[in-house]
Formats: sequence, C-alpha cells, structure tokens
Amino acid sequence: MEMELRPVRRSSMFIEWLLNRIYSMFDYDTRFWRYSLIGPWIACSVMLIIAALGMPTGLGTAFDTSAIFLLGTIGMALGAVLIAFVLTLCYLPVPRFYTGALLVAGIAIYLIWYFADEGILLSVILSAILTAAGVIAGILVGLLASYRIRPLPKLASLLAAGILCVAVAYWPWQEQAAVPAFARDVPVDAYPVDVLQADDPASPGPFSFTSFTYGSGEDRHRDEFGGSVDLTSQSVDASSYIKYWPWLRSFFWGFDEHALPLNGRVWMPEGSGPFPLVLIVHGNHLMEQFSDEGYAYLGELLASRGFIAVSVDENFLNYSVWANIPNQDMKVRAWVLLQHLQQISAFNDQAGSPFYNKVDLQNVALIGHSRGGQAVAMAADRSRWFASDASLKRLGDIRIQAVIGIAPTDKTVDKQLAALKDTYYLTLQGANDGDVDTYTGERQYIRSAFSPGSDRFKAALYIAQANHSRFNTEWGTMDDSLPGGLLLTQDGMMAAADQQQIAMVYVSALLEVALHGNTHYKELFADYRTGSSWLPEGRYTSRFEDGSFKELARFDDDADKSTYKNGVTVQVDGLQWSEAAAKDRDGYNKGTKGSVLEWKKQQGGSYTLKLDPSIGKKLAADGEASLVFSMSNLEQDLLSDEESAGDSVPSIDIRLKSRNGVQVRLPLDRFLPVTWQPKTIFTIASWLEDGAKDGKYKDAMQPVFQTYRLQLSQFQAENPQFDPGSLSEITFFLSGSQGKIMLDDIGVDKPVFAS
Repeated sequence: MEMELRPVRRSSMFIEWLLNRIYSMFDYDTRFWRYSLIGPWIACSVMLIIAALGMPTGLGTAFDTSAIFLLGTIGMALGAVLIAFVLTLCYLPVPRFYTGALLVAGIAIYLIWYFADEGILLSVILSAILTAAGVIAGILVGLLASYRIRPLPKLASLLAAGILCVAVAYWPWQEQAAVPAFARDVPVDAYPVDVLQADDPASPGPFSFTSFTYGSGEDRHRDEFGGSVDLTSQSVDASSYIKYWPWLRSFFWGFDEHALPLNGRVWMPEGSGPFPLVLIVHGNHLMEQFSDEGYAYLGELLASRGFIAVSVDENFLNYSVWANIPNQDMKVRAWVLLQHLQQISAFNDQAGSPFYNKVDLQNVALIGHSRGGQAVAMAADRSRWFASDASLKRLGDIRIQAVIGIAPTDKTVDKQLAALKDTYYLTLQGANDGDVDTYTGERQYIRSAFSPGSDRFKAALYIAQANHSRFNTEWGTMDDSLPGGLLLTQDGMMAAADQQQIAMVYVSALLEVALHGNTHYKELFADYRTGSSWLPEGRYTSRFEDGSFKELARFDDDADKSTYKNGVTVQVDGLQWSEAAAKDRDGYNKGTKGSVLEWKKQQGGSYTLKLDPSIGKKLAADGEASLVFSMSNLEQDLLSDEESAGDSVPSIDIRLKSRNGVQVRLPLDRFLPVTWQPKTIFTIASWLEDGAKDGKYKDAMQPVFQTYRLQLSQFQAENPQFDPGSLSEITFFLSGSQGKIMLDDIGVDKPVFAS
C-alpha cells in the first residue's frame, strides 16, 4: 500500500513546493520597489512610443502610440512575472518582479535601438544609459513614496535630481563645429563683388494662379486624389519592373503593381499660355507619411512666375516598416515620372481639360529630392533604361531642358548611372545632411557634359549648415526617422525657412534661365556672392561650368601626368605631386581624378601649366575670357588631433605670363578666398560620431570642389602690357606652413556676360 502512495506524495510535495514558490514570488517587492518600478516602466514606454512614431501604421498617431503603450505595458508585466518566477525558483533574495521588469525594459530598449540600425555596441550603451536613467528616476519616486524616510532627505533627493538634470542638459557633450568660411581672413569688402541687379527670383511673379489635383479618384487616404479629385488620370502597369509587392502594401493602398496611380498636385498660372512645365518629385520618406505636399512653397512660387508646377505623388514606392519597399523602386520612380509627362501631354490635347493647350512640352524641367533627385536624372537620360519600353511611346514630342537634384542619391541601377548631355543641371546639398551624407549630387555634376559652344551650364551648391529634410515642409527637422533622429544634433542647423529660401532662389533662377531665357540670373550660378542679397547668411561652396569652357587640363584619361590635351605641359617645383581619384566622405570615387599638390614647409612651391600657342589664339577669338579651375582644400588631411581647421592657412597666388614675356601675379583672394571644407557635427555627443549608423558620421569633413573664375581683364588691368590673347604660362604659387589641395577642370571660358 505504501508503495502505491509514495508517487502521489512526491507529486503532492512538488505541487506544494511550487505553489509556495509562487506565493512567495513578490516577497521582496516592497512598497519602495513597487514605486521604483515606475521609472523603468516610463523609460520603456517612452521609447516604445518614440519607436511607434518612427514606424507608423497609417491608422493615425493616436492609434499607433496608444496601441504600443498598451501592448508594451502588458508585455512588460508578463515578462516581469515570468522572470520573477524563475528568480523565485532560484531562491534569489532580490525584488523579483522589479528585477524582471527592469530586465524586460532594458531588453526592449536595446532592441529598439538595434533595429534602428545603431549597431550592437551602441545599442547596448544607449539601452544601458536609458535604463539607468529610468532606475534613478524610479528610485527617486520610491524614496518620495516611502513612509520610513523623513521630509528633509526627500527634499535633498529632489534637489540633487534637479541639479543632475540641469547638468545633463547644459553639459558640453559636443565640440563646436564652427569653421571659418574661408581659410584666409580677407575683409568682405576688400575685393567687392557686383551684386546682381535683378528681381529676387524667390519673390512672387506677376501671375495669378489656380491649384487643382489629378489622380485615380480612388485614393483611400487622401480625398484630393480620391472622391474630390479635379481631374481623373489613368493608372499604369509597372509589373514588368516590380516583382516584389507585399500584400500589406496592397492592403494599405488598395492597389498593386498592376495599377499604379498617376496623382499630382498642380499649380497653374492663369492665362492662355502655353507655359513651361515643371515636375517635382519627393524621395524615400516613410510610405505612411505622405511627402508630395511638401513642395507647395516651390509650386506656388513657380506658378506665380509663369510655370506650370506639378508635385508628383510616388509615396506608394516608399519604404514601410510593415511592407518594406518594392524591388527596382529607383527605376520605377523615373518610369512613373515619364508616365506623368505622357498623361499631361494627353491632358494638353483634351478639350475641357485644365491643361488644354496650356503646356509647352518643348520646355520641361524635372526637380527631385533625395531618391527623386536621382530619378529625375534617370528620366532625362531615359534611353539608358527605357529604350525598348513601348508604354512610353508618347514621349517623342517632349523635351526635358533642365534637371535639378536636391540632395540626390546616386546609386547604380542596372550597372548604369545617368549621364546628361546638353541639359541644364543644378544640384543643392547640405553639409549637415544626415541622410544622404555624401555629396552625391556632385557626381551627377561631373557626369554632365555640353557640346562645344553650348550656352547651357551645370552648377552645384554645397550649403554648410543645411540638412536633408528641411527642403520638404512635410519631413520635419530630422534626417532620420525615430528613434535614430534623436541622436542627430540640431545645433547650428539652418532654419527650415532659410533652406527653403535657398531652394526658391536657385530653383527659380535656373528655370528662369533654362525655360524663360532670362540670362540675367546666370551669374548667380557662377558666383553665389552675386545673389547675397537674396540668400540667408551661411557658408557656401559652388561649382560652375558652361559650354564655353575650353579644357586645358583634366586628369581622368591621361597616363602621363606631365602632358595634357592641346599641347599643355606641366612643371612642378618644391611640391609633392600626384594624381588621384577625388573621393567622398566614405572613401568612394566621385568619378573624377585631380592633381594633388602638397607641401610641408613655409616656402611651398609652384605648379606651372605651359600652353601651346594655339591656346592663345582661341582666347583671342573668344574675346575677354576667364581662367577657370576647381579646387578642393585637403589641408585637413595634414592636421594633427590637436590642430583644428584654420590653424594652418594656405596662401595661393596665380601668375599669368604672355608670350611677350610680360607676367602678372595676383593673390587668389582677390577673386575668391580659399575655402575650408565645412566641418560637420552630426550627433548630439562627440562619442556618438563613430558609432551611430555603423560609423556613417565618423568623418567630419569631406572634400568638396569650389570653382574659381579669374577674369583675365583683371590681370591686364594690373599691367596693360600683359596680353591675354597670347597667354603662355599659368603658375600656381602655394605657400604657408603646410598645405594640400586638389586641382581639377583647369581651363578658360568666356565671361558669363559676353562683352
């Protein structure tokens, strides 16, 4: 009989022991620890809510934040109970539920940072800091709630916590990013630049305008493209390009790759027209946070100045945390733009349409931001990707005259990159761009070319204090979605209104030149200082080249660095001399090579180009010309950890010599002082620079070219015996305690305004 009861007794004893452990699970979680739990719970909840804001479902902010708060609280409680049970089984004499909740909070915060692409180490550090902050805050709450602690110690704890918060808020976590605009301290009025005597291109023009939308009429999320759309467009089938379209994407939008809508916001001048057409397209923001309305400031300005402006909706091609991104999205972005051009062409032929006979399809410009900036270049060079696409047959009568890339990407698509020919090109980029952190628009600038004698040009503007998102009014101030955006500093950043002012000035001015033939604004692109009355205060670096440029020395193809085209030879004295690829912040080739000159002694040295006599004849035939070259100041490569930009100042003089032996030497500062590369501090604390986004921001500077234009007439004014028409030598004298520069695109061009 005893043999039969023994297993039952053992089972009963185990159940009794287990119940006993369960009943004692919270023995150590006193009132103090229960109140202290508030800190980790708040820390975890706040991070979950922040994460929810960075991964919207499209059901609204209130739903997203409420749902994740509720689920997070339930999950934290269940996880804490489970861990407390395990700790109870181990007989650990600790506040078990509090410990479990603390572990759950720490793990959750770590996972949030890890899936924000901050890497393992940085995610561990950030989660430890935030969890510790929650612990400290919770302990303070526990102390205040305790019956055993007297009021005076409680007051002291509150005071200490306040001092700690103030110290954290005002502690100098980050070094200052202030770098002078120019390496030499040259008075602003030493060599004044003539300011353009023209209307501010960012001011409204004389046209009244109307606004309306066209679209599918079936948009689930925006009535302006749904039931209230003004003009119905045809959908397009992109299934020949898109092979991956998640079902959640179809659920959200109500369509798939077989029926992409053509939705556009239109600002149209009033009048008979026809008016030039400008398409504007956004980049890869979150799919659920619509981007197309963010360029209304450009659309309204351009319509008032006599352009039909359309902001194109491509939100359905954007990334989603829940529905990923379609394959070949870059190619489809360009393809959809071309489909919009065809649709507008059809509207232009359709009696009763607002577009009817209003569109000048021979004068079209494309503007794109971020991935949209690459898409517009691809659309302008469409034969590279879409030569055999029968769905684009209506494009034959459409002429894309100008392309503008705002902080564009430049990714290889089908092993190819866009190369523009005889197309106006402009790119704008901010040095504080935390998204497209390399100056990729400069690569497209390099790949843009012109037929000899063309009146068209390409230009690039690098803006020291500008970022990525503030060019779009819907993208907020951060260049990364939450929570990663919290690590990016806002200190020293240009205000959104100022960034948009720059965009309005340059976009409007380029379109005035390219589509209205108003050449008065051309000088702005050759020298940004001529538009100083229109531009916000800032540090700018710019490049410019037009079809009148005659090459003396480029460095891309010639195997012998001593000789170049047109019979040009080089002589170097006292300098370390090499030819190397120009590289960006990440060490990738920009697509061009340059002549690198370095010196580490006070007297420096010289770099001389000796010209064939035929060059002088070309100069004489062109009338008054300018010496043009691009230069990147690489002196930061020579600085020690203790030195900062500006400690070592390069001095550069230019000497020109004519065949009659007369020579004139002038400081480069007379034309434009040597520029420093902007030093960019991306994150809120110095120690984050190397770790955030897997080291994306580790290099504070990147090499950027500045174009210098030296009018030969100024050399002749210095010595009337100097004959620009018989130029024989160009010498760069480089001096200073040390220095390093890269030269490229050395040549001559006519003045922007021919005499």
